[in-house]
This record gives sequence, structure tokens and C-alpha cells, in this order.
Amino acid sequence: MELIKENITVNQVCSKGCVKTSVDEDIIVPDVKPDILKVLQLDASACVTAKNVSDGKATASGRTDLKILYIPESDSENIKSIVTSFDFSQNIDSGDINAGMKALISANVENAEFTLINSRKLRIKVTVALDYEIVNENSIEIAVDAEQSDDAEILKETVSLQNCIGISESEFCLSENIEIPAGQTAINEILKADASITDTEYKTVIGKIIAKGAANASVLYTDEENKIRFMEAEIPFTEVFELEDAGDETICDIEYVVTDINARAKEDSDGDRRVICLDITVCAQIKATENVEVNMISDCYEPYMKTGLEKEAAELEEIVSRPSTQNTIRETVETEGDSAGVAGIYDVITRPYVTNAELQNGRLLAEGKIESCVLCLTDNEESPVCSVKKEIPFSCTMNAGADDAENLVPEIKAEVKHTAYNLNMAGEIELRCVLHVGANIVRKRKIELISDVVTEERDENDRRGIVIYFVQSGDTLWEIAKRYAVPRSEILSFNNLTDDDALPTGARLLIPNM
Repeated sequence: MELIKENITVNQVCSKGCVKTSVDEDIIVPDVKPDILKVLQLDASACVTAKNVSDGKATASGRTDLKILYIPESDSENIKSIVTSFDFSQNIDSGDINAGMKALISANVENAEFTLINSRKLRIKVTVALDYEIVNENSIEIAVDAEQSDDAEILKETVSLQNCIGISESEFCLSENIEIPAGQTAINEILKADASITDTEYKTVIGKIIAKGAANASVLYTDEENKIRFMEAEIPFTEVFELEDAGDETICDIEYVVTDINARAKEDSDGDRRVICLDITVCAQIKATENVEVNMISDCYEPYMKTGLEKEAAELEEIVSRPSTQNTIRETVETEGDSAGVAGIYDVITRPYVTNAELQNGRLLAEGKIESCVLCLTDNEESPVCSVKKEIPFSCTMNAGADDAENLVPEIKAEVKHTAYNLNMAGEIELRCVLHVGANIVRKRKIELISDVVTEERDENDRRGIVIYFVQSGDTLWEIAKRYAVPRSEILSFNNLTDDDALPTGARLLIPNM
């Protein structure tokens, strides 16, 4: 009996978790900058710039970007900035990691604090959390049929699997020129620039992933009158990523990270510095899969022959369902203390975290929080900018697609698709977040795959004519037929039965064992 096999590539997560690394450094005020009187804000972000996987460990190299706004001692200027970066490297040690595996790693700043040593020196400490998933792309062969044996008895089982199309990274750049509004004086100094990726969607076609979204950029600057101003721009993008095995049904998890942003002032046609040139570098980390249903051989035998099966153990992930939900979450953030007298909102950063996931009676409960940070401009000359932070809780339920929670693992991803904000008459900040929560409900299964079938002639002693067999509790027609190496149709025919007839315990069966 020759088996016909189908190749399936599966992702096996060999190591998953979170490690933390710290950046503890001193920052010296550049010679061209005035002394520090008061630090207004320390803004920190992190990104992974390189990954390496070897036997026993994975190494994540990255960069922490710092943007510091401060009040200088000089009376002639009311706000200055320092923009700098520090590199980090962190090992992820595990005996389950081997060279050739792929690493999915994302970096988030968990905490950032500073100490003002003197007017020319700051000590900063930043804690960066690295969420990682080390994946082995394993190709397995699944027997789906047999040839050269017309009378073979075959038992099949349909399994739904997640076939790995590919894991890759792609970098692209966005550029935009924005002009400051009429009525405002020209640009003196750009203090900081920020960008985030929102409104993302994708479509797959043969061999390609077409990704769309927008980069929301904000630039804080001082004008020629030394007033603090800010500009916003939305830069839409459409990027095409090549993926050889992609098709119409390919499912993509795409994580976008802004790895660099550069803002510079440029003269307009009249020679005035009224144009801001933005260059934004974005890295897209792509995990592409597809759901496949495989009608695999779970058991087989050759009638009237001795049949031996060679099997290989495999751990497979079956995607039971992919539920998702999208909700608009509204929250009012009150300003207090130095943040009183808010004149405008420069930027809003929102990061969602899932803190709890439970499967209950066929439903998936996902709970978490959105950490929001709002950078405001104020009317207070002593503190012209301020940060307001608030945690926004969320909870949602989705249909899990399975009532039995045994061996089911929910893999949840929360993403803020869009954030809108408004400053109301009471001086409160009204936030509106479009939160998308999606999940893979995965059933982890350990099964034995048939790798080969060996047959040989039976001994004469095994041919005993007609056998009378009394059905035992739990018996199936397949098990009885295989035990005696007899076609199932023969047992049904001898006993005037059909496939639909039950086999009650104690029933007598005549088995033509010839």
C-alpha cells in the first residue's frame, strides 16, 4: 500500500513570554542648548532593530528614543528640547530555541523616569518590555490517500489546521511636506515629532499582500515669536508586500512599528521657513497563515493481510474559530494641577493591553485596559506643556465557536484602530477610541501521523473460517473489522446489516475470517 501525502507547514511556538531590559544612562545637555531649569516631559519609545536566533537563545537588539522638553534658565526662551537615543541588547535564553527558528519580538516602554543631576545633566532610567514568540516553521507530511491497493480499508478524519505561509519583515518610508497655517509666523525650532500608524487594513491576492493605513504625525515647534505651536498631518499609504504563497484566503497579522521619524524646517517659495518636511520609517512585521482542512488517514489496513503501521507523533494546532469584535470606547480625561488652562492637544498615545482571557460556556471573555497619554499645551508660562495619563478599562465577549474549553487556547490581539479627541468647554479631554479585539481559538492536539504501511501474508493459523464474535462495550465496526483483517462490507453482508445499524453490546456477529 503506497501512501499519498500532503505537505503542510505549521508554526510551532517553541518559546513565548516577556523579558525586560533597562536603559540607565546620563544625558548631557548639548553645548548649543541652554541650561535646564525644569524638565516638563520625558517621552520614551522603543523599537527592535535586529534579531538573531541561535541554539539556546535569541537576541533582540534595539533602540530607545528619548524626547525631553524643558524650561531653560534663559528668560529669552520658554521651551527647549533634547532628542537622543540609546541602544540596547537583550538575550532570551531557552533550551527550546534552535538556530533557524524565527523570532517575533515587539518592544514597549513600560516605565521612564529621570533625575535632574544639575542644569547640564540628566540621569534617565527606562524599562523596556520585550514580548517575544520564537516560532519553528515545521513541514510535516500527512497521509491523505493510498494508491496501488484498490481493496485497502481506510479510515479518515478531517482536521482543520493553520498552514504557515510565511513570517517576514518589510520596511518602507513615508514622506510629506506640510505648511504652517496662514496668520502664524515662520518656524523657529522644531522641538519634537511623533507618529503612529492607524486605520490599517489589508487584502491578499496571488503572491501579494496589499496593506493600507495612515501615519498620524504631530510636530511641536516654536515660531519666530517664540510661541509654542503644533502641526498635524495624516499620511495615507498603500504598500504591496511580496509573498510567494499568498492567496485570496491568506490571513495576515501585521504589526506596524515607527522606527524613525525626521522633521525639518524648509523655506517656502517666499524664502520663509513655513514648511515642515516629514520622513517616517515604518517596519511591518508580517505573519501570514491560511486555514486548511485536511482529510487525513487516521487508520488503515489491508484485508486478509497482516498490516503494520509506522507512525510519527506530532503536535498540531487546529484553528477552531477566529472571533473578533470592534467597539467604540469613550472616556473623559480631566485635567488638573499644572494642566489647568489647556490651550490645545498636541498628541494622544493609546496602547491596549489584554489582562485576562477566559473561555466560558462557548464564549470568550477578554478584559484589559487602554493606557492613554495626552500631551497638552497650556496657558501656563511656567509649564507650557503637560502630560495627562489615564487607564481606560475594557471588557468584551465573543462567540468562541466551541462549547468545550478543554485543550483550547485563546490567542488574543487588541488594537486601537483609530483615536479621536476633543477639548470641551469645561477643559476636559474627550477621547474616542475604536478598539478592535481579535482572537484565534486554537485547539492543541497531539496526534500520530501514519508515515508508512507495511503488509505481509497471514499465517495459515490465522485463517479460521467463520468466527462468531460477541460485541463488547465500546466496540466499533472499524475496530472489529481491522482486528480480523476483514472488509467492513463483508461483515455487514454476512450479518444483514447496514452502516446505519447500531452494534449493541452482546450482539452476535459472524465474521468471514478466511
